[in-house]
Amino acid sequence: MPYFVSLLFFMLISPIYSFGEADENDYQQAVNEAKAKQDTLGLSRAYYKLGRFYDQNQQIENSNQAMQQALFWAELSQKNNAIAAVSNYLAANYSILGKVDSAYIFYKKALEATQNDGDSLKMAVILMNMADDFATQGRFAQAVEFAIDAIRIKETRKDSARLAFFYQKVGEIYKQADEVDNWERYLLKAYELRNCDTCASVPALAAIYNDLGGIAEKRQQYESALRYYDTLTSIGRQYNYPNAIGTALTNTAHIYKLQGDVQKALKTALEAAQFKTQTPYQAIIKNNLLADLYLVTGSPKNALKFAQQSMAIPELDFYPEEKMRTQKVLYQIYKAQKNYPQALAWHEAAVKFSDSLRSTEIRAQILEMELAYETEKKEQRIALLTAENLIKSQRINLGIALLAILAVFVLLITYILISRKKQAELKENNLKQQVLRAQMNPHFIFNVLGSIQNFMMNNEKQDAANYLAQFAGLTRATLNNSTAEAISLSDEIEMLCNYIELEKMRSGYKFDFSLQMDNDLETDLIQVPPMLVQPFVENAIKHGFADLNKRGLLLLKITDKGDAIEFIIEDNGVGLKPKVAKAKAYPSKATEIFNKRRKLIQQKYQKEFKFETINLKDQHPELSGLRVVIHIPIINDY
Repeated sequence: MPYFVSLLFFMLISPIYSFGEADENDYQQAVNEAKAKQDTLGLSRAYYKLGRFYDQNQQIENSNQAMQQALFWAELSQKNNAIAAVSNYLAANYSILGKVDSAYIFYKKALEATQNDGDSLKMAVILMNMADDFATQGRFAQAVEFAIDAIRIKETRKDSARLAFFYQKVGEIYKQADEVDNWERYLLKAYELRNCDTCASVPALAAIYNDLGGIAEKRQQYESALRYYDTLTSIGRQYNYPNAIGTALTNTAHIYKLQGDVQKALKTALEAAQFKTQTPYQAIIKNNLLADLYLVTGSPKNALKFAQQSMAIPELDFYPEEKMRTQKVLYQIYKAQKNYPQALAWHEAAVKFSDSLRSTEIRAQILEMELAYETEKKEQRIALLTAENLIKSQRINLGIALLAILAVFVLLITYILISRKKQAELKENNLKQQVLRAQMNPHFIFNVLGSIQNFMMNNEKQDAANYLAQFAGLTRATLNNSTAEAISLSDEIEMLCNYIELEKMRSGYKFDFSLQMDNDLETDLIQVPPMLVQPFVENAIKHGFADLNKRGLLLLKITDKGDAIEFIIEDNGVGLKPKVAKAKAYPSKATEIFNKRRKLIQQKYQKEFKFETINLKDQHPELSGLRVVIHIPIINDY
């Protein structure tokens, strides 16, 4: 079976993750400053960050206390977005502690707050979190109920964002319940959306091919499974996604074992172990596989080492399938060592756990839930027709109400005349911002088409084809976001990483790229204006590395600064002369567009928008290159 777990809040294809450097005193100081200002929302945010700090340092009780304070101030400020974020985090904390009832209460609170905001994506995300929580406990009936609620919200509101991921996650729950047909049915729904940029992110695409391999493996179609895992490896290499490569190798090793080639399986599993494990689940998977293979190859001592490593991982209880697998391999190891008392104990534990995991009643509940969902879809169509008739009958009453409203409206004429000018200015700003974004698209497209032309002139057909295919995907995303007022931070990062990969290919991989960001940055929830950072990245590549006689290094660092997201773009290129560095960081047209957008955003949202260019040689004579620091304001409440 496949061992890939897709993350709900995924940090997109980043090769390097960095941890915040702040300590507990810094966060406590932020709390005290917010208290001094009597800023309720600021207090909520400060306690929220303190709670995340405690959580990262495995002080979960302290984390819960800080989060409770954050929730109190969030509710006092009546900010639904803040209430949802804090409640969702508290629910996850209580789930880790095994306090399922408390977790459920906070999930419901988060869901209620999100419903008040009418954000379908966040509502669906919280429901899917609840589904994940119940699935890891083996409570598949409840898990499917919440997962299907999430799908229902997306389908009803025709919200295609991350839709492939949601279908894949529903299928994953059926997989855990050993319902292969339903697993495949939802996976194929996700697969149909694989070429939709807004529907399927890179992690979702990787998860889809991983699950396709898992279904082929379940049906003993091993060659098909290997082909799917090869595709997963290609996705990992294409998008610099090492987690996908490690997962593909682990699954490939499992197929080799099923085919009877144990030595090849062990070699491949050891190769997979070289990739850094990012989740406890993946560590458990790799340990169990290596324990199996070492046992088969006659090395029970090595097998025991890896099985004990799995048992030592606290999160093992959250993954019933793998816990049962660990118990079974421990039974086989002790049996091979003729330690029969231990072997018997592990055998009994595995049998008992297996019986509770595979309840016939649970499967019946899942099938009943699925039938109810299909029936409800038909009932919804009938309800819509009934609602239309009701609306018609209410139009007469509405007309009477409008007459009364018109009488009141006369009293508001004076106010309207005063405010109309401001509203017109705001609309004009919106139009100007859309025009400015449209100006940036040709600026980028012109340079990329020039790169494709160079490949063709040099008769590098394969590179030209690959470059054009990747550019087409990026162009689709750019066009989708060009008219948006704001996009999620995750979409902005994905476009930047895609663009940089294109430039790396164009330059013949003459420079390296490092992306650093806070590990707890909630990129799917944060909204920022689109396409503000790309011109500076383009400048670093096109101008910073133009005459460089060494290997280039491009650093993109993303940090949460409270009301803003800090982007640092730094290169080790030739840099600029001191006078030039103060004047401009890239060609004047792009500078003009950026400065206009910055002023409009500041004017509209009344938020500070910092921008700074630093020539590294001015500060450190032994260094070269340019650093651009941009503080882009967050355009949502939390």
